[in-house]
Amino acid sequence: MAGSRETFVLDQVEGLQPFDFVVVALPDDPFSAVEVSRDEDGALQVRVAPRPPTLPFTAEQLATLDRIGFAAGDPFWLLAPAPADTASAVAVLERTLTGVFDAGDATPVDLTHGSRRSEHEASLKLAALRERIEPLLADILGHPPTKDEDGDYVFDHESTRVFVAPRAVPGVPVLIRVFAITNFAVSMTPELGLFLARLNFGLMFGRFALDTEHRAVWFSETLLGEQVSDEEFRFTVGIVAQTANEWDDRIAQMFGGMTHGSAVREEQDQVPPKPGEGGYL
Repeated sequence: MAGSRETFVLDQVEGLQPFDFVVVALPDDPFSAVEVSRDEDGALQVRVAPRPPTLPFTAEQLATLDRIGFAAGDPFWLLAPAPADTASAVAVLERTLTGVFDAGDATPVDLTHGSRRSEHEASLKLAALRERIEPLLADILGHPPTKDEDGDYVFDHESTRVFVAPRAVPGVPVLIRVFAITNFAVSMTPELGLFLARLNFGLMFGRFALDTEHRAVWFSETLLGEQVSDEEFRFTVGIVAQTANEWDDRIAQMFGGMTHGSAVREEQDQVPPKPGEGGYL
């Protein structure tokens, strides 16, 4: 039975095209899974799926994974040494199923196919977008732009801090989010929401938004990265910085809280997470 399973999986792996992958998992435990994928250059990789903190690997499982040769390949997956060929990849997969997950000869498995081609294409588009806008930002600022820990470009304009965030999601056009968290630790009142709604009605470009969870106000505009002109990009960066700086102190005077500038002056470190950080969208 193990031989026929191995033969079946071997056939599935041989059919993988670049960026394709196949996941073999135990039906009653989806976290007990092994993935075989093919890279852009045709090389194969064998990885063990991550597990939630509530279902960690046992000491025995970790010891077996270590004997097979698995090691941390990225923040979540365990990566085996590069197999020489398809048969070697499937042999590692079988050894993992039987030695780590206790799959017997008659144990059924679930097999799922997928592809990461769209993610790869999105990453290429993002790289091309960065290559294009970095010189524009450098020209606007008069120096190379600074990146934060997420790779977003950031600069200060008087009392506000502006983020220029290229975004690429598979199946969606690449975007450029230009935004500033104008205020934080503000008083959450109906009057504030009404004020921002009226303010947005009078704006021709950009919009204010209220993040009730983090008690923050931010101003933003989004551009289509592949269609935006250099002139439109420059204008958007400038108008977001100008508008945010124009209104942040006024909002603070009316509704309390802090601006980036006042936080810096008071040596406070209370700025809420930015859009796109830590699941904050």
